[in-house]
Amino acid sequence: MKNIIVTILSFLLLFSCTQDKLPDYYVEGISNPVIDLSGTWKINTNPTSDFWKQDAPVHKWKDVLVPGELMMQGFAIKHDQPFVYKKEVDIPSDYENKSVILQFDGVYSYARVWVNGNFVRDHSGGFTRWDCDITPFVKAGKTAMLTVEVTDKADEISYASGYAKHPIGGILRGVRLMALPVNYPTDITIITDLDEDYQHATLMISGKTIKQSEKANITLELLDVDDKKVELENNTILLNSRPSFQIVNHISNPLKWDAEHPNLYKLKVSYHEDDQLVWHKVYKVGFRKIYVKGNRLLVNGKEVKLKGANRHDVHPMLGRVSVPVYELMDVLLAKEANMNFIRTSHYPPTDNFLSLCDEYGIYVEDETAVCFVGSHRTKEYRPGSTENNPDYNEKYMSQLKEMVTNHKNHPSVIIWSIGNENSFGNNFKESYDWAKETDNTRPVIFSYPGHVPDSVQVFDVLSMHYPGLSGTMNQIGKKTEAFGYKQMPVIFDEWAHVACYNNFTVKEDPNVRDFWGMSLDSMWQKTFEADGGLGGAIWGMIDETFMLPDTLPGFNEWWGIIDDHVIPAEYTGNNIGYGEWGIIDIWRRKKPEFWNTKKAYSPVKILKTKFDSFSTDEPVLIPVYNRFDHTNINELTIKKVYKGVETQVPPPDIEPHAKGTLSIIMQEWDPSETVSVEFYNKENQLIDKYMLRIPGNHIMTDSKSKEPVRIEEDEKRLVVQCENETSVILDKETGLINEIRSPAGKFSVSGPTLNLRTKGKPVMYSYHTINEYDKNWQMKEFYYEESDNSVAVTIKGEYEKLSSVSFKIKISSNGEIEVAYQIENMPQEYIRELGIKFELENKIDSIGWERNPYWSYYPDDHLSARKGTTRLYAQEQKIYRADPQKSWNEDSKSFYYDGIENEVLQGQLTNKARATKENIYNYELYDGGLPIISVVGNGDISCRIAKHNNKIKLFANNEMDYVDLSWGNYQRNILFEGSYSNAVVFKVKTLTP
Repeated sequence: MKNIIVTILSFLLLFSCTQDKLPDYYVEGISNPVIDLSGTWKINTNPTSDFWKQDAPVHKWKDVLVPGELMMQGFAIKHDQPFVYKKEVDIPSDYENKSVILQFDGVYSYARVWVNGNFVRDHSGGFTRWDCDITPFVKAGKTAMLTVEVTDKADEISYASGYAKHPIGGILRGVRLMALPVNYPTDITIITDLDEDYQHATLMISGKTIKQSEKANITLELLDVDDKKVELENNTILLNSRPSFQIVNHISNPLKWDAEHPNLYKLKVSYHEDDQLVWHKVYKVGFRKIYVKGNRLLVNGKEVKLKGANRHDVHPMLGRVSVPVYELMDVLLAKEANMNFIRTSHYPPTDNFLSLCDEYGIYVEDETAVCFVGSHRTKEYRPGSTENNPDYNEKYMSQLKEMVTNHKNHPSVIIWSIGNENSFGNNFKESYDWAKETDNTRPVIFSYPGHVPDSVQVFDVLSMHYPGLSGTMNQIGKKTEAFGYKQMPVIFDEWAHVACYNNFTVKEDPNVRDFWGMSLDSMWQKTFEADGGLGGAIWGMIDETFMLPDTLPGFNEWWGIIDDHVIPAEYTGNNIGYGEWGIIDIWRRKKPEFWNTKKAYSPVKILKTKFDSFSTDEPVLIPVYNRFDHTNINELTIKKVYKGVETQVPPPDIEPHAKGTLSIIMQEWDPSETVSVEFYNKENQLIDKYMLRIPGNHIMTDSKSKEPVRIEEDEKRLVVQCENETSVILDKETGLINEIRSPAGKFSVSGPTLNLRTKGKPVMYSYHTINEYDKNWQMKEFYYEESDNSVAVTIKGEYEKLSSVSFKIKISSNGEIEVAYQIENMPQEYIRELGIKFELENKIDSIGWERNPYWSYYPDDHLSARKGTTRLYAQEQKIYRADPQKSWNEDSKSFYYDGIENEVLQGQLTNKARATKENIYNYELYDGGLPIISVVGNGDISCRIAKHNNKIKLFANNEMDYVDLSWGNYQRNILFEGSYSNAVVFKVKTLTP
């Protein structure tokens, strides 16, 4: 259903590109004071020298969509080479005697504007709102020609094209035509302050008019969250020829704004001249107070802990573009994932995005567009060190001022960031000083703070990137201890990097994305408890990939060039970028990391899900940790579900950051059944879900047969006949099983083979080669021993890099095959996988499993669900540059990692099918709905399958790890010395079809 909605919205977006909804807005005498100019414009990427003239011919120019990158629409632009947009605009007749404004929300990266052949202004910076006063150059009731020259500058301080791996130049955000009165209030600043008890508020409104007026006044009207009028003691101010004004009101006990209670009031600011209404605008107001106290960040007097992600602007078809459809989806998905925080990496967001954060309740670190100055830039983007260069000062300051000026009235913005991972210099010092002088209601952050001399103040919150699981790190001289910091709050505003650079592992085994969840869970638990630990932000929220047209020239010449210091493999096609580092993909489909994020960041944590016993005489007492900042557990709805019957549970009184007990009544509790406990917010949205168990949930049955096995043998084969006319056939030259026969037919296999894979040489960052030790098996010994109902076959031999390996294959009459193995002289390398593998005939069409999961509950469709079945192959084809009509789990390829050719059905295994299932009790392979072979475990075996050379490979591992996850994430780091031995139990199904 979600994909259908996304498809419809995307269709509407691509063909109408509607602008975000503006606040209530009025201009005297104007029927439509704001006109959206998004849609089709004209473009010329090789304009003549007189392109700016009003009568310059445009009939041969091509159509282009605004907003949108040019490259994503098939125009191969280059750095530092200008291209030109044109659009004819009808100026309404009622715009007569008004100020006519052309407003851009973001043009990357340097723009010059002409109207009717007249130069208006230029602008540097790609992600902030800026205006052009075109009043002198247009006439009401006439058509005007707009001309915008754009250049994607290689020395742009945002480096936004650099980390997109292609020139993103273009009009990336909305454009509008506006009518304004000749005089009206501007630069309106709304400040809310709370008294020492955080109960009553002071509301201060300040600003200035364009010019002085003798008979003018400003009036205020305040409506509460129910649209009821709030009486103001000072609702009008006479300007009396004063351009500046300030109005202060004391508000009695307003509802406060925080991320858990995003209460918004409406403030109408009206401007009158000669008792005539000239202009008004409605602002959303959140009554809240933010300040740093010691090493804690307080919102309305309560310590907050920030749990979030880094968000880039990503549109699947238009590139580095942010539009209302996807902005709303991102905010709703963030809330669903239990986030309360977004860092707007590495540039400011749109005003609409912040309005959504205001409305739904998300704290925002608003970051100016200065990135990798003096640090991680590639050679194409020089000069990189502009931090002390006075020639670049205006670029630093103008973008910062535009960000703060346009975003200062959003309650969601709680931190200003003056850039990402930069070397410190005078331009950053001036940025900090201006920000603090202009707005002293919010803290400021600087990344990398270790570059800043101790004698200089340029940050109020410490920013650190990529801590390990201990939270103790030293980054450029700044040290944290156990995710805390004594001097000020510390936020790890990049942490828990999603796997994306370890290309081979990501392609081979999507379970690395579920395994990653243990890192986030550990980091958040420790940070929540840490003294001075403010929180963290996942890198990242959305995949960073760009599906550029396959006809676009210049690939690997001036765009799509591999950064040898970051990306460890060549691109396999025109889908480029840093990688699939999001918890959602570019189409906003949930990836496995999404559920892990929701669970790790859950504000309601049940501390015990397995109970030793149950009595009908006593309630089940469940320890609960309230990890909300402003919400009591008694504000939630709690449901118990047992055998499909839902019952509401009285919520306990547990204050934020406190622990307590939830009591549930059970009249019965069958050990084979689980009890789910579900927590919902006031909008009836699921916060979290837990499954409770008592002993006996998983009982391993003993299915040993007392029937004897029968042996048939010749020079080449050993045939072990089991019950129900099932046979296991071994090749005596190799010692391997090569065929299984049953009433269902013959099934070719090859195995068991040792599966020993280890961490090899580093390529870069989190990418290593993987050493494999299963090459060139040479059998040295083969013998067997019979017993009443089994036969044990022993084979000994060597691999190319392992001199002594032995297997003991015990085949029982019921079809059970226990493979015990021993390795002498284990290599001193970290284990990726260690166990047994079989190669199977390509008859398998589906798998099923039951496992002991990390989380007590997973959704049924999650690739790591406790129980599940899945088909091996995709049923719906995924097409390059088309909205996939299926879940991410059902993809069988990535256009980024596997090339841009369309998905081949019945080709590669789906993500869900090839992902490792850890800690299995049972893992079954099916053909036509009939089980063929299974792996039997005790919650201690990990299984996966792969397809190679039209064969299915079955891996059953006693040990496994993701040795190249890195970035501070959890790894088991398994290392063995000397010999190693273990066993895996397989079961050949002896049932008739």
